Amino acid sequence: MVRNFLSIILSFSFLLAVDESDHLKVGLVLSGGGAKGFTHAGVLKVLDSLNIHVDYILHLATINSNLSESQISHEVNLAKKVIHCMEALGCSNLVFFSSIKVYGENTFNNTQKISETSLLKPRCFYGKAKAQCEQIIAESALKKNFSYLIFRLPPVLINHPKSNLRKLFQIVEKGLPIPSFRIGDKNQRSFLSYDLLIDVLKIALSNSGKLNNSPINLSDFYPISTNNLLRRFGNSIDKPAMIFYLPNFLFQAMMKVNRLQLILVRLFGNFYISNDKLQKEFQLPKNLEE
Repeated sequence: MVRNFLSIILSFSFLLAVDESDHLKVGLVLSGGGAKGFTHAGVLKVLDSLNIHVDYILHLATINSNLSESQISHEVNLAKKVIHCMEALGCSNLVFFSSIKVYGENTFNNTQKISETSLLKPRCFYGKAKAQCEQIIAESALKKNFSYLIFRLPPVLINHPKSNLRKLFQIVEKGLPIPSFRIGDKNQRSFLSYDLLIDVLKIALSNSGKLNNSPINLSDFYPISTNNLLRRFGNSIDKPAMIFYLPNFLFQAMMKVNRLQLILVRLFGNFYISNDKLQKEFQLPKNLEE
């Protein structure tokens, strides 16, 4: 049973302590993007020299979620450096945050749930980098005999000022009318609530048996459409989303223009992730995210 879930946030990394009934477990959490991702190599060298024992490493860090092709190798090398330092830190457990972008992108063509056994078809450089990191972790675990768990995450529902979701939510907050299409009532998108993320991490860190050397889709239990997501956010702040519908012929016309088609797919496409494996292995009640 987890008695305490304490995070001490530093500028580029933080230590996390999980107090179990038998002893205190310590985890090193690497987080942050941009230039912060590069600094972790130095942090790990310092910890190595201090002879600090770490039970878990949570590798959340990324160079940039909008990677260029040339940055893929930087993202992969960061994962390699983390793995290299595990032995020096006496660590045999790794939790890696990947992305559902290893499966591909939003689409109008597929409404089927995507499971962990689905083919990996990353299209963006970020997805390709995460897929390569996953492969390196799996191969290294066999050679170095450590345990790992890979969480594949959809967009997290947090009010971050730089997120695309935040830009949409700001329109709702200002009470501005939101142009949309009827397809926005029907598309199926998976997201991840912050509370569910924390609850799952608590379970994983209190039981090392959950690190069973496999990927798991970490998402909310049910998908939601774009328009309903905006309505739900509006209701949460007591400001109804003012959605008005544009005619379907305009949608069809926009779909014939490549750049506009990309925007429509990003806004109204489907990306439905199955979390059946998560529910089974973590024994989660479906009201956990509520």
